[in-house]
Amino acid sequence: MIEIMIVVAIIGVLAIVVVPGFFRESSKAKHKTEVTAMFAELTVKLEQYKMESSTGQYLAAAACPSTGPNKTGYDFVTTCATTGSGWANLRVAPPNNKMFCSYAVSVGNSATTPSPPSGFTMTSPATAWWFAVATCDMDASGGTNATFFVNSIDTKIQSQNVGK
Repeated sequence: MIEIMIVVAIIGVLAIVVVPGFFRESSKAKHKTEVTAMFAELTVKLEQYKMESSTGQYLAAAACPSTGPNKTGYDFVTTCATTGSGWANLRVAPPNNKMFCSYAVSVGNSATTPSPPSGFTMTSPATAWWFAVATCDMDASGGTNATFFVNSIDTKIQSQNVGK
């Protein structure tokens, strides 16, 4: 009987240690998946817009939602892709019905130097350029947000504060 109690106690301690970590990692994976899919969509739509544009320039899109990441989720189409917005003009189709991260797209031409957010790097191109930033509340705590960055020169996603 004592052996069974010891086994139950060990399982209880393991559950206390492992379960919160599992949910934390699950939340991180959900956000990383959303950001990766959204950045892939943005890359295609920005390049398509530039090719179809008479000016050969990219189109900026303001941060949406403007209040930052939404830990309860939001409908991207009704919140961001409203008539006349950069998101609507780019014809962005979000990867999910419910999104949790805030997104913004900045653009420039060969005469302007890109100014990515602090901690991210981007080579200054000789042509038109764009970069996108995603801000996510990874653990839905309202604390330090994770930030993701991708640009037209290097489509490898850069990130900060993902492990917090």
